[in-house]
Amino acid sequence: MFDYRRNGISFSVLAVSLCMATPAMAQDRNEPTGASQTLIAGSAEDQVIVVTGTRFGQRIAVDSPTPIDSISADELTSGGETELQNMLRIDVPSFNTARPVAAGVANFLRSPTLRGLSTGQTLVLVNGKRRHTNSDLNVGNQVGRGDVAYNFNALPIIALKRVEVLRDGASAQYGSDAVAGIINVILDDSIGGDVFATGGLTTRGDGEKFTVGAGYGFALGDGGFVRLSGQFQTQESTNRARPDTRQQYFGVSPTGAPVLPSGNFGSGIGLTPSNGSLDPREATIDRDNLFLFGQPEYDNYSFILNAALPVSEDAELFAFGGYSDLSGTNANFFRRAGQNETIRAIYPDGFNPFQTTTLIDYSGAVGLRGDDLAGFGWELSTKYGLSRTDLGFINSNNVSFGLGSPTEFGRGGTRFEQWTTNVDFTRAIEVGDGSPLNLAFGAEYRDETFRAVAGEPASYSFGGIPILDGPNAGQIAPAGAQPVPGTSPEEEVDAGRDTIAFYAELEKEFADRFLVSLAGRYEDYSDFGSTTDFRLASRFSVTDELNLRGSVGTSFRAPALAQQFFQRAEISFAGGVPTSTRIVSPNDPLAPLIGASPLTPEEATTISLGATYRRGGFSASVDVYKIDLDDRIVLSSQFGSPALTQLLEANGFGGIRAVTFVSNAVDTTTRGIDITARFQTALLGGDLTSTLAANFTDTDFDRIAGTPAALEALGITTELFDLRSQVRLAEGIPQSKVTLNFNWRSGPWEINVTNTRYGEVSQADLTNRTQAQVDALVTGFDTTLIARDNGNFDIVETFGAEIITDISVAYNLSTFLTLRVGVDNIFDVFPDEQVATTVEAVQARTSGSDNSGIFPYSYLAPFGVAGAYVYGSVGVRF
Repeated sequence: MFDYRRNGISFSVLAVSLCMATPAMAQDRNEPTGASQTLIAGSAEDQVIVVTGTRFGQRIAVDSPTPIDSISADELTSGGETELQNMLRIDVPSFNTARPVAAGVANFLRSPTLRGLSTGQTLVLVNGKRRHTNSDLNVGNQVGRGDVAYNFNALPIIALKRVEVLRDGASAQYGSDAVAGIINVILDDSIGGDVFATGGLTTRGDGEKFTVGAGYGFALGDGGFVRLSGQFQTQESTNRARPDTRQQYFGVSPTGAPVLPSGNFGSGIGLTPSNGSLDPREATIDRDNLFLFGQPEYDNYSFILNAALPVSEDAELFAFGGYSDLSGTNANFFRRAGQNETIRAIYPDGFNPFQTTTLIDYSGAVGLRGDDLAGFGWELSTKYGLSRTDLGFINSNNVSFGLGSPTEFGRGGTRFEQWTTNVDFTRAIEVGDGSPLNLAFGAEYRDETFRAVAGEPASYSFGGIPILDGPNAGQIAPAGAQPVPGTSPEEEVDAGRDTIAFYAELEKEFADRFLVSLAGRYEDYSDFGSTTDFRLASRFSVTDELNLRGSVGTSFRAPALAQQFFQRAEISFAGGVPTSTRIVSPNDPLAPLIGASPLTPEEATTISLGATYRRGGFSASVDVYKIDLDDRIVLSSQFGSPALTQLLEANGFGGIRAVTFVSNAVDTTTRGIDITARFQTALLGGDLTSTLAANFTDTDFDRIAGTPAALEALGITTELFDLRSQVRLAEGIPQSKVTLNFNWRSGPWEINVTNTRYGEVSQADLTNRTQAQVDALVTGFDTTLIARDNGNFDIVETFGAEIITDISVAYNLSTFLTLRVGVDNIFDVFPDEQVATTVEAVQARTSGSDNSGIFPYSYLAPFGVAGAYVYGSVGVRF
């Protein structure tokens, strides 16, 4: 872990010595493409105007008492990415987003992190209004486990004007979730049209992507506008899996009777012993294509409308909203022909069950705002959002239905609705010193509902037909669809809550140099009570070139309804072994039996100190922060034992080998530093802008709850939040990220080169291994051993830092037409491989983290496992 205290880094010296950086942020779509905007302005001509973090109109970003990044649509689209999260990953210092694989819904809802915190601790706004989250809970072994995510794919890039990212706790201003900061998506309000198309594929010939978007804005009435934007994205899958060398078919015993196949690495090709004599088909099966490990395939349609219309000299009606529909497919763990989960008459060579995911989002906002209501500026608005997630399985079976089993199932889904209404007032009060006292206050009412809906009966039912053939013929067949049963009617949920908030803010500047801002918010929830939060922020202009800034405040996060009520059977992996796991709602009648209790809000205290400097073509900023987060909401460890299985069966949950639940299990302290710098100069007849953005973050645990008493009574000793979970939360995202960008423009040409260094990440999938097993596993890998009381070891794997280089070249054929070609990850860099399964490991009766030699890379790879990606694009403005 990086710890700036232990390493003794002098932040100010580092910021100046780097002498290049903040990503070339923020060009307004209505400005010439050469008018680059950045977080810290180098001159009056290129100062960025932002609206996030203040209720008193626009301000220059450098004058903000808290750090704000502003990235224009042109800057976001300067590379080959068409997904907003991946664009922000490069442009914002402390923003990271993993690229999960084999993660179900999470494949399409990547879980971003800001300032080292989890997904749900960042609030997303659209045009300054709260955005609804997705309805599902991230339950995979990924970054963001136990959290809810936003569907960024519902926001088409063609519809954006810019994105503003406030990197500071802001619950006192915006309410729940704004612990790490705010992402405010500003929609395009320009007049005229835009059309673009981009497409590409990896250098291995897979992962094809194609995106086309169009937007047009026209004047409405006297000073109004309407702009409609639409976008279509399609993506094909990639596959970086290795051959599955396990035994696939029944073996034959010396007596000629069939025996279950070995699940060990190499047992199907003679590297390790098989169970019985091998079936001749072991030599002919296509082992290269049994598994898929990589990005999923999907189609996504999204539309957004943005409009405003003056209705009087000092009042304006505004509205915006959108619709998106994403349909995707991702592979699950292969079911071999010799497993009990396979109906061999349907799938004689085994099958790979695919999960289908449909994400539908609606949103709509309407409001009225004006400049003078008894001397106050005012705004009244209401916004509705709906997230609908529907799941299914194809290429599957329910063994307990025998030969009559369907091969496609509707698994069920979830729904989340959010309706938010705000009334706001602002006023500048003259106090006689040339700088007014700014006052803002307002109120908010929000209503939220969460529902879980059942799947088709065949997806969860027990059909009553025993296993048809093989060594276990006549035994009870697994119930439900593969890979896991669907949601049953008993698991359906219909829950809701409402909240009312009152907030106020004061701001005053003294002597044109010292700005002080104080914000407070009281919020009352129907499900857990009230909270009061504050934030004090200030900025002092030491000289015209040097600003000092800082803030201190409290933030909170109410547990999402999905965290409180989500329950479902899922497949998770521990040490490469798939395990059927029941996610138990803390509000379920079963919860007290396993020690799960109702959730309480997270509470945070944030301190941030920083400085900005600008002179000529050079500008820089440094911000250090500390976030103390209590009662952090996480998904617990997996708990399993024969006694627990018996308890679950006695309560109507048969066939479940493990359980997990959401809990306020830990307290953490996150410390970090954001560094940005930028340098502009003339070079080779053009203008070169060199920019750098860096973040270093360290998270420590202050409290980890012990094993619940109800589970201890069953003989279970696993911690509520075990080592595997701890390492994933604290070290599953890069502890450092440094982005260095060079942008050169000359006439119609533009060359863009971005180098991003992702720091180390770690995982602890291999636990309780003997010395002999450790010796067979760790050679050649970067591992740390943690001794257990029983003489065994837990293995922490560390994957080294990597530098990813992206290059693009653009040519403006005219002021209306731009062509661009580029390569992302031009040097085809892959993450370090995880601890591998070998013949020696099998002999030691263990396996690596790679699912018996099949998946070479960790799920936590911060830049994915696709390799080099080549693309081309064309853009037209009219």
